[in-house]
Amino acid sequence: MAINLLDMLKENISGDMISQASKFLGENESGVKSAMSDVMPSVLGSMINFGGTDAGAGKMMNMLKDGNYDGSILDNLGGLFGGGSATSGLVNTGSTLLKGMMGQSMLGSVIDMVSSRSGVSKSSSSSLMGMIAPIAMGMIGRYAKNKALDAVGLGSFLRGQRSGVMGALPSAISNLMGGNETMKSATTNVRETASNVTRGAANTAGNVGRSAANATTEVAEKASGGIGRILKWAIPIVAILGIASYFGFNTGIDAVDNAGDKIVNTTGNVVDGAKDVTKGAADMAKDAGNAVVDAGKGALDATTAAARKALDGVKFTAGSIGEGMANFMKTGGKGDKTFQFSNLNFATGKATAEDMSEIDNLAAVLKAYPNLSIEVGGHTDSSGNADKNTQLSDARAATVKARLVAKGIDGARISTKGYGSAKPVASNNTAEGKAKNRRIEVMITKR
Repeated sequence: MAINLLDMLKENISGDMISQASKFLGENESGVKSAMSDVMPSVLGSMINFGGTDAGAGKMMNMLKDGNYDGSILDNLGGLFGGGSATSGLVNTGSTLLKGMMGQSMLGSVIDMVSSRSGVSKSSSSSLMGMIAPIAMGMIGRYAKNKALDAVGLGSFLRGQRSGVMGALPSAISNLMGGNETMKSATTNVRETASNVTRGAANTAGNVGRSAANATTEVAEKASGGIGRILKWAIPIVAILGIASYFGFNTGIDAVDNAGDKIVNTTGNVVDGAKDVTKGAADMAKDAGNAVVDAGKGALDATTAAARKALDGVKFTAGSIGEGMANFMKTGGKGDKTFQFSNLNFATGKATAEDMSEIDNLAAVLKAYPNLSIEVGGHTDSSGNADKNTQLSDARAATVKARLVAKGIDGARISTKGYGSAKPVASNNTAEGKAKNRRIEVMITKR
């Protein structure tokens, strides 16, 4: 029976362990259980994305060896979630693993979504992700060891787990992690259709070629007298004479010359027919591809029209980012491509915001203009530690992205960056200046 990593991971995480984790984190047990249902496939999904490529599989194999992920961790899971140095070490190790595989921005976005869906805090969601990562690596490492997999085998195994793991994720997290395979499947189908048409053309050309051979034999059989009988048994000779006739050489034997002429004419007609069939097949493939593209374009146009119509009903707050970007696009996209949130306030030192309605309005604009790609940039004032400011600004940008993805925007259209205090727009010597520098900006990178 085929192995299922997600089912195995669920079997290893018992109810007692979830209870221990709840007490360690100070969270409601039902909330932790809910979070785990998102955490486990998210962790596995990150490992599949990372190790499922040819280059990533080699790196994953090295990580398994260097970290001694041979499955031994699975033999004593009971004491890992109860607190103390064992739990702290597990969380730290797992967090380092996930940052390396997912990147800080995506990891932060997934943590935000897990927290939002389950009701547990973001720090608890982050800890749960860290707890699960080394266990998942242990499972993968044990399987690779038992099956004596090399990097190629490991990559193939992980890719085989993809659909089941991504299918267990909520759509927002799956989209963020690249789990939407609809367009990939459509592309594959078009390619297979084109391939079938091409194979059909090749088969038709082969049949035409065989018809040419038969026509050559018929010409030989119809040639007069003894020459005809000789030709019947000496087709290669006739073919050579036909070539000679084609180039204007006369053999002096009328029957042979006539037969050669017929061969040349028949072969020429067959070749022309083969060209016509091949061209027709190519045209069919092109038409089929155009039909698919046109159908997709029509569906996209209909979706875009509906989104823009809905956008007309959105009442943007004066000066808001939604109003600014919507007006920018309606007027042909001229002028400054950078926009700033006017009513998005984060708690001091945190990446959480109570009112996200302005982000929701931005999502409406992005739905109306599906070709837009953006960068969300976080900025702080100069107070405090510069490195921490950069991390905080990056986390706040990730929060905006997570909200947009949760509203149905493809995560591939959104990049994030934390600039910290590196790009002030006002003096940091006054409270008013610092307030202006604490901002989230959105820059259009593609339209």
